Amino acid sequence: MATFKDWALQYVLSDEESVQRELAEKAAKEIENARANSSTLGNWALSVNQWLTTASGDDDDGEDGDEAPSGDIIARAKALSFMADTLELLGRTTLKAEQVRYLVGFFGAIFSYDHKAGITAAAKALRQLYSMKGFSAPLGVKMVEDVLKIKEDFRLQTAVTRLEIYELFLSLFQDQSVNSELQHKYGTSQGFIIDLLQLCQHEKEPKNLLVWFKILPVLAADYAPSQDITEEIFKAFSAYFPISIKSPAALIGITVEDLKEAVRNCFSAHRRLAPLVFPFLMQKLDQGDAGNAAVKVDILRTIKACVERFDHPQISLVPWIGEIWNSLKYEVRNGEVKETIDATLEVFRAIANKLHGTKTLKSEPEWLKTYIDIVFKDCRDDLSNPTYTKQAGLLLVTVITANIKGYLLESASLVDCIRQNLRQPKSPSHTRDLVLLLNSTLRARQDLVNNRANGHPEDEQQLRAESRTHFETLFHDAYLPIWVGKSNDPDSATVDALKKVTQGLALLVSQRVVHADGQVGLLCPKTICSEICSLLTRTVVNSLTLSSNDRGNTNTALEDEAVLALRTIVMNYRNGYTELVSSAVSEIQKRHWTKPSKHSLNALRDLLSRLAFIGCSEIPFNISTDEQSEQQYSPLQHFITLTSTLLEIFPLYKPTNPDQGGDGHVKESPANSYVIAALHGALLHFRDACVDKYQQASLVKYSGSDRNWLDELSELPEDWLQQLRNQGSEADAAVFSLAENNVEVYRQFLRLGLFIVRRLYLGASNNALSTTWSERVVVQVSKIAALVVRALDEKLQTTCQLARVAFNFFDSSANGTERVKSVPFGDLLTVGILEGLWPQAMTELYQPNGLADAYMLETTDTKSLSSPWTEIRAAIGAILANKYKGAPSTSPRFLKELVDLATSSSGDIEATTFEANNKIAMKILAGAAARQDKSVIEAIPLLHASISSSDSPNSELAAQSLGIIVQDNEFLTPENHAVVKRFYKQWAYNYVAKPLYDLALPTQSDPATAVRYTTAILAIVANCPFTVYQDDLEPLVRLLITSLSLSLSQQSSQSGLASDQNLVQRRRTVSALEILIEILTHEPDALKGHLKPIITSGTSIYQSSARQSRNVIESGMSRKFVLQFLGAIPTKFEERHLLAYAPQMKRMLATACGDSVREIRKTAMLARENWNKISG
Repeated sequence: MATFKDWALQYVLSDEESVQRELAEKAAKEIENARANSSTLGNWALSVNQWLTTASGDDDDGEDGDEAPSGDIIARAKALSFMADTLELLGRTTLKAEQVRYLVGFFGAIFSYDHKAGITAAAKALRQLYSMKGFSAPLGVKMVEDVLKIKEDFRLQTAVTRLEIYELFLSLFQDQSVNSELQHKYGTSQGFIIDLLQLCQHEKEPKNLLVWFKILPVLAADYAPSQDITEEIFKAFSAYFPISIKSPAALIGITVEDLKEAVRNCFSAHRRLAPLVFPFLMQKLDQGDAGNAAVKVDILRTIKACVERFDHPQISLVPWIGEIWNSLKYEVRNGEVKETIDATLEVFRAIANKLHGTKTLKSEPEWLKTYIDIVFKDCRDDLSNPTYTKQAGLLLVTVITANIKGYLLESASLVDCIRQNLRQPKSPSHTRDLVLLLNSTLRARQDLVNNRANGHPEDEQQLRAESRTHFETLFHDAYLPIWVGKSNDPDSATVDALKKVTQGLALLVSQRVVHADGQVGLLCPKTICSEICSLLTRTVVNSLTLSSNDRGNTNTALEDEAVLALRTIVMNYRNGYTELVSSAVSEIQKRHWTKPSKHSLNALRDLLSRLAFIGCSEIPFNISTDEQSEQQYSPLQHFITLTSTLLEIFPLYKPTNPDQGGDGHVKESPANSYVIAALHGALLHFRDACVDKYQQASLVKYSGSDRNWLDELSELPEDWLQQLRNQGSEADAAVFSLAENNVEVYRQFLRLGLFIVRRLYLGASNNALSTTWSERVVVQVSKIAALVVRALDEKLQTTCQLARVAFNFFDSSANGTERVKSVPFGDLLTVGILEGLWPQAMTELYQPNGLADAYMLETTDTKSLSSPWTEIRAAIGAILANKYKGAPSTSPRFLKELVDLATSSSGDIEATTFEANNKIAMKILAGAAARQDKSVIEAIPLLHASISSSDSPNSELAAQSLGIIVQDNEFLTPENHAVVKRFYKQWAYNYVAKPLYDLALPTQSDPATAVRYTTAILAIVANCPFTVYQDDLEPLVRLLITSLSLSLSQQSSQSGLASDQNLVQRRRTVSALEILIEILTHEPDALKGHLKPIITSGTSIYQSSARQSRNVIESGMSRKFVLQFLGAIPTKFEERHLLAYAPQMKRMLATACGDSVREIRKTAMLARENWNKISG
């Protein structure tokens, strides 16, 4: 006894929760060790007796009007909490039944006399006792009765205390054994419910209300209350409706939506509430209580919940359908708020589904038919009134197509009514709304057929036997007359109607039917599908058939809609794509493409790109028509149809007298390049379609093969794709045995893509001097190769020896180290394959005197290379340097030799030659730096030496070119399987740029050399993220200010500078401004002490650049960046720092708002807006 008393005393004296819990654990362990014998449990109960005795005395004092000392109340509360916490820590089986009964009596009695201190602990203790194994249903009844004795003092308890009581009530009322005991004791009178409702009627705490709103549905649904009691329960929760919270601070851990949903659950608790709920909610809706949209939506959602959850609809819903319809229909008919309209339609849909029944339990058909008849009767006449057509259509479609039964009952009547009104429309907008209603009916039917498995089995049987005549005749009776009558009317309302017709035609063709044997087919006969396809095809091909004058009067929006419709159509009616491509090609071949007009070229480009989108952006469905299809199904059939046709019509023209440029390369043939671009588009679209359908993770497993595809493809005839298209004797079984959901489709797509790449490369290399293979054509061929090769896995790339193919262009006669020469644009072909290769697949290129060294060392002769071809050679060098897979301490021979060549250039080398050599070397270093190759570190002294050389006129260019090492490169990306270390830019910056900071100071070097070091630093930093150089902001900011000042002085004496020096100076200025913008964005405090020189220099740079008429690009960039930087300063610094500069800036920005370049004017206006906020 002494032990329990000591623990109880320490508990009462302590304010630390951890200490109190430890003491309760000791008491619980002691009781469990004694196996809860009566003496131990009695000692534990008596340990708090001294404080409970005080409680009795307090009560006596209270009767005399004197309040007990607050200390006694607190101590008593803690003492009871000691017991409650001990019970919480006891095992569920520790206490015997009689001990549980004793403790229930003990804690239950507290609700009769100790309302000030003991209620929280008593409620908590009773909750723990409820969970004990020794608990019995009669004890639950006693708990309820004891707690209810608190009466009006309940509202005086704290919110936390009341929450404990609510949680106790919820546990007890949800217990079925307690439920039975309560109903047995109280019978139908359920007197305890009245006491409970009176006890809790003033609750306002949100957390407590959530639990209270869980208790009320239990009472209404599980306790079979009488009508009077049901009304009282209804009054208890309806008084809170619609619920709102005035103080957002009260909502901690809950939301208003939680409370709304809780009240909604009360309304929909049981069908016996229906006579009270529906009239109440209708009254709320009709009498203006729903003053705003949010309240109205809450009411509508509550009605919907009741409709869905009440069972036995013949007594809980049918009697109120008329009242609900008459009250709610105006929310749609006259409604303006979308949320309210949508919520109302959801109610009507819920009623239809409830009257239809569930997947396992069907309702009486008459209920649904009566409901639909009510709706149809009220809405039929509105369809002929343009003002209400759209609203009436929404109501009709919502109700009739809510389920299969309703659709079968009234869809024919609805379609017939729409058809009749379409014969005599009141206006173009009326036509549009009627067509929209027809389209909505078709779309809803489509959803019902697709989701038929979710309905009752009887529904699908009825769906198989449905009458379809009213849909099959829609094209000729409804859609076609509108098209014929309005297709030449340019009015916008008419065009809108035609767009809806176009959408409807796509929906009509894609309608499916379920045959008697369960097979799915198209609803429309093949003849109608073909006619629809031809109609829309003429619209798409229209751009090519019209002259430029006629074309200017057409609305391209209708053409775009036809493209989307045709995509849907050919995915279902597969023969339609063959018809479309055939018609388009026929129109293309009618024209001469030797000297086409710009209009014709644009029309050709648009038409070909649309063909690629229509046929290849989705994988077609395997759906039968009423006639046997001429083609066997393949998921790849549209892709094959288009690609084979494009290869067949390429080239569109072959001039007999090739017109060559001065460099010996043939001039561009735009029409031919558009054909190859469409081929590229087809590959892109189909790849994306595979990603959408099969998911990217699944495609990785299907991007390779155990076989050498090139060996197989080399045995195939050149017209293999045409044979696949025609399904001739050479048709590949692997292509035509695939189901649409088989991921193997992707592997076969890549195989076909590699065949296309091989054919194009052979054509380009074997017919290089033909005007067919212009630069633009070869660029597209290169992109196609990159797309296909990039998708192949490493093993397949190695098996097919694609690294070697990059140099021999699929020429089987070339040996392993031989490169096909004298191929115009051959570098483009090479880079197309190399960029998509995995590093491991390129190993053979790096053998001693291998293809990589042989190719790159040819690059030393750069005099004959024009600037674009220097870029391509440099890109190839970057790829080869990046994907090198030699030993860690080695590097390819070409890397060292080309870097040595570029850095050791003497002064007698022309600037253009030096720039070409240097660009190639820097790109090679960029490729190596991305994988942090140590050879880059070895080359750094040479790079720094080339900058410091005062004898070379090219040292300025060398300094500027260092930025290439960390410049973003489209070929060095993870998508292209390049090796790109995460922090390689930080690595390169630390080795290349950081050592130059001290050297860039004029005190450490001669002024000209210091400027070159500054140029090199800024060129590198401008291509790095802020985090790379943020630790060096102090020296960097000094360099930036010096660079801007130097730019001003050089601009003032620009006539004395060589052109390459001018270029370097302008680029240095642009780099400095870009870096300043980054610093201002991320760490403006670094600039706070330098605002005066920065603002002064920036203003002068803008004014100087604005006066220059030459070098528009660099000058424009300088003006834009300086305005962007200066304009952001007021957003980063307090006004007191900027007052001195405000007048100067406002004058300059007022002038800048009149800049000749629109983009710069826009930037200036934003800057001026920011500076106008400064009062200076």
